[in-house]
Amino acid sequence: MFGKICPYCREKIKKNAVVCRYCHRDLKAEKSDDCSSLWIFAGFTGLALGAAAVLGLGYLNERKRWKEHDSACDFEKDATDQAG
Repeated sequence: MFGKICPYCREKIKKNAVVCRYCHRDLKAEKSDDCSSLWIFAGFTGLALGAAAVLGLGYLNERKRWKEHDSACDFEKDATDQAG
């Protein structure tokens, strides 16, 4: 229920208070950085997952090309062995 301390009279007041109930002074509406740090974490997590997906798909595509290249080389090797 009590979330912060009044910067003027140092009494405990509610977290969302606009006016101190003891000294009746206006309080600045402070921005909460709790949510912004969560969004930053979510953004970096999304970037990391996206990069991992791109790298993984690139690896799978390259592996497919390696297998096709190896099978083509095996075919050429078999053709030269049969001819010789």
